[in-house]
Amino acid sequence: MPIVVKKDMNSQVFRELPRIEQMQLLFDEGHELAGRIYLFFSVRLYSLKGFFVEVWYHQTTNRIDRIIVIDLEDVLQLYEKQINIGEI
Repeated sequence: MPIVVKKDMNSQVFRELPRIEQMQLLFDEGHELAGRIYLFFSVRLYSLKGFFVEVWYHQTTNRIDRIIVIDLEDVLQLYEKQINIGEI
């Protein structure tokens, strides 16, 4: 079933979506910006409609563990050497 994206999509609305809809929205409309490895996780950073989302993929179990909205300050701290924030 296709996801109907509201024009007023924001980080709060995104947080309330089921995980499968969050992933579909990220794949359809998000922009993958960077990635990093943290312990057993491959973490991918996306921008979506003016906010940032991390997808935490557990490499050992081959599953998405969490999808979280993160603040710009965290993006700058965690990814400053990987992306040029001015291009977003």
